[in-house]
Amino acid sequence: MKIEIYTYDAESPENVETYELLKSWSPDTFPPPQFLPKLGVLVRKKGEAVAFVCADMSNSIPRAYLDYLQTNPNAGALIRFKAIKMAEEFLCQELKRLGYAVIAAITQKAA
Repeated sequence: MKIEIYTYDAESPENVETYELLKSWSPDTFPPPQFLPKLGVLVRKKGEAVAFVCADMSNSIPRAYLDYLQTNPNAGALIRFKAIKMAEEFLCQELKRLGYAVIAAITQKAA
């Protein structure tokens, strides 16, 4: 599996297409693009997007939240689990490198 950094850019057709794919996985809970944090991670396996998560980073204290977790519903459960773990580990390492001391995760369940 491979990790790519993802930041929404309305000027890039490929980037917009990726956003639409991520949104299609969970259309009721995925945010509008202007609400996505700048540091997102997309995990691909053999070129196919499998998981996405991003880091909402405070600009005044060293705290960040992992948020907007999405997985490809067509991927197997074990693949999705491994992709999520890989993405979260990568983001945590990157946030620590950037000086963030508290890293939490936000989860939500659709009503």
